[in-house]
Amino acid sequence: MKINAKDEAKIKTQMTLEALQEALELLSPYFFAEMGIYVVLGFSILGSAIGIFNTGATLVTSTVAHPEIRSKNLLSILFCEAIALYGVIMSIIILTAIKEGAERSLTRDYVTKQEVLKAGYGYGAAGLSVGFSNFAAAITVGVLGSSVAVSHCGDSSLFVKLFISEIFAEAIALIGLISGIVMTTSVGFDSRI
Repeated sequence: MKINAKDEAKIKTQMTLEALQEALELLSPYFFAEMGIYVVLGFSILGSAIGIFNTGATLVTSTVAHPEIRSKNLLSILFCEAIALYGVIMSIIILTAIKEGAERSLTRDYVTKQEVLKAGYGYGAAGLSVGFSNFAAAITVGVLGSSVAVSHCGDSSLFVKLFISEIFAEAIALIGLISGIVMTTSVGFDSRI
């Protein structure tokens, strides 16, 4: 029996997906939960660093000509730092939930594989969602902070109007943190959750 190229491609794809599924089954659910911690910390801090760099570079350049704009525009840098703290808060929440769940599941006689997998994937997904939302929000705050600093040099009455958009950009990170907390509280490494 001869197999055509289209069927051969389907068979290879199916074999690749089965191999991926087998590889994922070998990983511990705690791996995904721990990766959620690393992702939320890494992306939150990286995004904040990029945002602070954007705002800081523009602020340093702009204050040479207009030193009076320096103090107001430091709020943009504080917003970026707050976003990094959201990532630290979420990582502590996930870490605490993992520790408590692991201790409780060790005292139980029966823990299903589905419960443990759901918890591991849930904590990992919470870390991903908060990390990516913090990354996007911090870069947005940095770009807007840079724009606010340049606009403030030209017309000081624009500061408040433009700063409101920066507050809404920072709210993206807060929404991400809230969704991550909801995701974290909806799963657990034991069935009492």
